[in-house]
Amino acid sequence: MSPTKLGWLACLFVFSGATLAHATCLTSVTELKAKGIKAHWLEATADDGKPLKIVIADGAGGLVYSASKAGELWLTGKASVCRSGGATTVTLKNTKATKNVPMVTRMVLPSTLSAPIVNDEIRLAGGAWRGTFVGR
Repeated sequence: MSPTKLGWLACLFVFSGATLAHATCLTSVTELKAKGIKAHWLEATADDGKPLKIVIADGAGGLVYSASKAGELWLTGKASVCRSGGATTVTLKNTKATKNVPMVTRMVLPSTLSAPIVNDEIRLAGGAWRGTFVGR
């Protein structure tokens, strides 16, 4: 390998390592609140007048979430909230849908949704579904 290629490879390694080192994931609701991140989110784009409500809570192995609509549980799963530089990203994963979710939606719902938090809003999208959530 030429010295130039080796130098570029070393730079790439250093810069990618530095970027990864700055990503931190929060592991409790207490940490979320300390960083000014909401744990309750309300869908602002519901066209049926029944917004989906997402609640992030402390779970046995980290953060978990539940989502309800019209008082009925729709979704559950794990949640992560990670910060890198000035960006904060919420990821909802291992999603399990209850029988309250219409069958068609259950069939196309991805198991993982991720979006940045911008101005106390999360814009989630998966399959044909999209929703904007506002922190509460």
